[in-house]
Amino acid sequence: MQPQHRRLHPLQPRPQQSNLNEGLRPNDLEDMVSNKFFVDQYKSKMGTDEDIVVLSFRVKDKFPAIDMMEFIEKGYPSVLDADMSTGEESDGKYAVFVEFERNEKLPKEVNDLLKGLTKLCGHTEWYFKYYRDSEIHEFSEESIEKNVPLDAASYKKKIKKTTIDQVEEVLNQGTADITDVDENFNITIKKPFAGDLNVVLENVGEYTDLIKDLQGPIQLDKKSNGEVLFLEKYLGNYEIYKINERFIIKNGNKALIFSKKDW
Repeated sequence: MQPQHRRLHPLQPRPQQSNLNEGLRPNDLEDMVSNKFFVDQYKSKMGTDEDIVVLSFRVKDKFPAIDMMEFIEKGYPSVLDADMSTGEESDGKYAVFVEFERNEKLPKEVNDLLKGLTKLCGHTEWYFKYYRDSEIHEFSEESIEKNVPLDAASYKKKIKKTTIDQVEEVLNQGTADITDVDENFNITIKKPFAGDLNVVLENVGEYTDLIKDLQGPIQLDKKSNGEVLFLEKYLGNYEIYKINERFIIKNGNKALIFSKKDW
């Protein structure tokens, strides 16, 4: 369910003025990189998510993102891979991805990376947001250790709990309950005196953010109307729409997107 990231192959030619051709200097990326990064928001391309931690940084422009990616690749042996988005993100910026092994060394390895990025970006403080946690944390080795799972078992436990909590925050009306979430985000929903509802969760969060990912018109054909009516009766009093083959359920400013499974 987390977004995939892919490497640019090959990297496009760099302009003559690119700083990396001369070697990056202090503050060369000043005002280009956000001092807030995200942890485990994207899926790893080097291994399984339970074994690999993915950090993602937001960069204002393409070539500074390339500079940052290559700086990280060449300077940090603990980094398994540095990568970047193949194009602009929805906000017009570029994402740089950094992958580490998920273990007890992670807090120090991230600290070492940020020390180097501080010299390039000029930030004196860094902040991070873990996956779908609502809180933004000021970076320290201790805050990484506290908020980021450092082994596979802890990762599975945290992701499952976070997912259930967020889905239940949306589906807080009616009598349906979330009873299970597996590693592929297949969700089982139970309702008294009714059969189980099995769906594949694709995203959950703020409605204004999620609706941007759904392309196409609302489906109003007979089959789609019947599916929406079934969901309204099963789940409760929510705004439910079908767009292509995905359903969005809105409750206030919260929403979730899922696709059908076995119904």
